[in-house]
Amino acid sequence: MVEDNPADAELCLRELKKAGYDAHVDVVQTAEEFANRLAAGGHHVILVDYTLPTWSGFEALEMLQKATKDVPFILLTGSMREEEAAQSLKRGATDYVLKGSMPRIGLAVRLALERKALREDFARLEQENESLRKRLAGHEPVAAGVASSDSQDTQSLSDFVQHNPNPVLQFSADGTLSYSNEAAREMARALGKESPKEMLPPDTATIVRTCLLSGQKRLRVEFSMGGRSFAWSFFPIKQSQVVHCYARDITDRQQLEAQLRHSQKLESVGRLAGGIAHDFNNVLTVIQGHTGLLRSDTGLSPAMGESVQGIARAAERGSKLTSQLLAFSRRNVLQPQLLDLNEVLTNLSSLFNRTLGEDITYQFNYASELPAIFADRGLIEQVIMNLSVNARDAMPRGGQLVITTAMSDVDEKYAERRPNEARAGRFICLSISDTGCGMDHVTLSRMFEPFFTTKEFGKGTGLGLATVYGIVKQHRGWIDVQSRVGQGTTFKVFLPPDDGTTSKIAEATRSPEKLQGTETILLVEDEPPVRWVVKDVLGKYGYKVLEAGNGVEALALWHQHHSEISLLLTDVVMPVGLSGQELAEKFKAHKPGIKVIFISGYSLQVADKGFSALAGINFLQKPFDGAKLALAVRQCLDG
Repeated sequence: MVEDNPADAELCLRELKKAGYDAHVDVVQTAEEFANRLAAGGHHVILVDYTLPTWSGFEALEMLQKATKDVPFILLTGSMREEEAAQSLKRGATDYVLKGSMPRIGLAVRLALERKALREDFARLEQENESLRKRLAGHEPVAAGVASSDSQDTQSLSDFVQHNPNPVLQFSADGTLSYSNEAAREMARALGKESPKEMLPPDTATIVRTCLLSGQKRLRVEFSMGGRSFAWSFFPIKQSQVVHCYARDITDRQQLEAQLRHSQKLESVGRLAGGIAHDFNNVLTVIQGHTGLLRSDTGLSPAMGESVQGIARAAERGSKLTSQLLAFSRRNVLQPQLLDLNEVLTNLSSLFNRTLGEDITYQFNYASELPAIFADRGLIEQVIMNLSVNARDAMPRGGQLVITTAMSDVDEKYAERRPNEARAGRFICLSISDTGCGMDHVTLSRMFEPFFTTKEFGKGTGLGLATVYGIVKQHRGWIDVQSRVGQGTTFKVFLPPDDGTTSKIAEATRSPEKLQGTETILLVEDEPPVRWVVKDVLGKYGYKVLEAGNGVEALALWHQHHSEISLLLTDVVMPVGLSGQELAEKFKAHKPGIKVIFISGYSLQVADKGFSALAGINFLQKPFDGAKLALAVRQCLDG
């Protein structure tokens, strides 16, 4: 592993262990160290950070390619754009994994190793075929069921092919199957066929003739039958005018690749949705800030006051929409607490009749002594209601809704065949089943995509299930869906029970009687409209505000005014210079008593980013109005 951040390296190792790998990880940072380890060899997979202090992941890829070593190469990145990701694959990288989706590393490694094993198998088959070609020179082909009476070498060759653990077939020049070994016949029986010729690709005869005419082999012809997928490779033996064929069951590999593609698609859409929501939150912050300033004007006429109130209501609706997008992209701010899932369901049950209608009957099956979960109550309630409303819409003429809670022991076999979020262990399972219309395969494959809906125009936003997906994944869980057309649908939500180690973020409960102040605040925000409105709001409450557009400007102001600055109010991510976290660390090292508030449209992911190590830290999510901002500032300064 090439990684300059020890925390990221530790997170990657932890996720690999969760995926079942007892990995020995050799961590290096420099190009020289990487070259030395590469020369020593012995590595099964290479994981490389995309951005390094003095070199890059692409340079590491070039070094691997020059060393001509066939080792899967996976890039780890927290900032790679889609075009850069595509370019990395074109250059020869096996895969890439976003650091914000590190649980996918296990699946990526497993699939990379599967692909390598497949390449090695085909290389071995080609070597075997070349050996067979040489040994068959001068011999007639061996027909199925016909004993060989030639030389001992021919008998040895027949035994070698017959006992090969992989399916081996032989075709005559007209495409007729002339031989199949026991492995091929066993494959046919497993598919319910009497003979291997019944499981061949439909154009086998044409492929055989083309191979013999051109003298070229035909590799990896994929064909599906009986719910399984197979890759067929054809090798012409021109001296004997026959074609040898080898088959391989690739069903599991295809399922892994489909899971990976689906996961990558949702990640890409999630990044897009989160980016849009983040930018829109900046716009809403400006709107809400100026609206608050206007409403505080005592000279505002009643008609203008009503117009301003309408703007505020529209901004609030926009804020709810962005929170749904952020939930899907798993970038909304969590307010977790210990929850009894049975209690949450009991409290919600009174809403079902009013929300879902009287033509739906309900059945609740609660597991006794269910462990607590560490989760955001509002978001878990949203998951339950979204899934219940989705079930109601699938039962337009009424039906039954069954909600069940249980403890579930997830084994490795289940985890391997489920989405990449699944993992072995003991989990709480929330099951919501309906007797509705069910879903077909196409709908099942797209149901978690934002804005995808099967409802009539104007009757659905397409964000309900996308939001559920994001919330569950953000809580380190996953969803298993079982559905058949006309037979209803069951959603199973798996959530980890609280293990007692999860940190809680304390919430301020005191509301000061006055929000005004005279302290000096250093405001750092790269979006000028947001910075201007925040400065105006704080100035109205009596604060002295020093403003900076990036970390470099903030450091200059700090050196001039550090003795009078009481509070750092900063965005988390800024395009130039230091980040908000780095500024806070520098300021606290120089002045331990300074208070800090981070403002962000994303979840701060406290545990992963290290914010918990900084005392006196508070968080304020965009968008916010003037009153909420003033309250957060006053509570932070007085805390």
